[in-house]
Amino acid sequence: MMKTLFALLSGAVFGAVNVIPGVSTGTMMVVFGCYDVVCGALALDFKHIKKHLSFLVPFGIGAVAGLGGAVFAAAFLLENFPVPTFLFFIGLIAGSLPLIFKNLHLKGTPKTSHIILGGIALALVILLGLVGSDAPGTPETSIPGTPETSTPGVPYIALITTSSCAAAAAMIIPGISGAFMLLLFGTYYAITNALREFDFRIVIPACIGIAAGVVLGARGIKLLLARFYTATYSVITGLVIGSVFAIFPDNVQLDATLIIGICTFTLGAAVTLIAGKAKK
Repeated sequence: MMKTLFALLSGAVFGAVNVIPGVSTGTMMVVFGCYDVVCGALALDFKHIKKHLSFLVPFGIGAVAGLGGAVFAAAFLLENFPVPTFLFFIGLIAGSLPLIFKNLHLKGTPKTSHIILGGIALALVILLGLVGSDAPGTPETSIPGTPETSTPGVPYIALITTSSCAAAAAMIIPGISGAFMLLLFGTYYAITNALREFDFRIVIPACIGIAAGVVLGARGIKLLLARFYTATYSVITGLVIGSVFAIFPDNVQLDATLIIGICTFTLGAAVTLIAGKAKK
């Protein structure tokens, strides 16, 4: 029962963060200690899927439920409670660091080159966070209901498919947000609106792109973990730590919102600390 509840919770978080710009799905998989298991399944390794079926089935159910709920709830929470929402995810990351460092040492002690790789990865995520505020497709430049999103033509459908593929591949990488990639392409609001309104002219090509990106990205990560485990996890560790900077909310002030945010941070850290113990 505990394993099933853990899988449902992991899946719900996995599904929910897909629609939250700046929060990495890959990071959340590392946070909940199921990165290798989920990547193997997404890479369509059927022996792997059969071996971990008891975890993957409730994980998939949780992912669908989390995605469905987040499509409607994410915009409300980010618009009205951005500081507590993002501090909750930062708490998830902070509470997961002991488990991440443990995974890093599973197959050998990191060398100087591994530490350098982790530092480069950390710097990359910080750089992406700095660039993200001026990226095309941010709320100021991508308004729902514009002519190009309401009457999609072939070039726009191709853009939807391409951006979805890139976002899905990116979401496998800890520290990189798939939703942020959609913002860079300027298709985030078109796709999330289409999901809410069941506009299959946008949803179908987006799903095709997502399916291709997930399989390609997961197979790439699976290959790297098999051949260069410690080096790959060193990069993952840098990406995860850097993601704290990438999602840290702007304009934090000493007020009631910050107090609530400290509470949500504590809740997030407690969730992943408990999840780490459950994982043992």
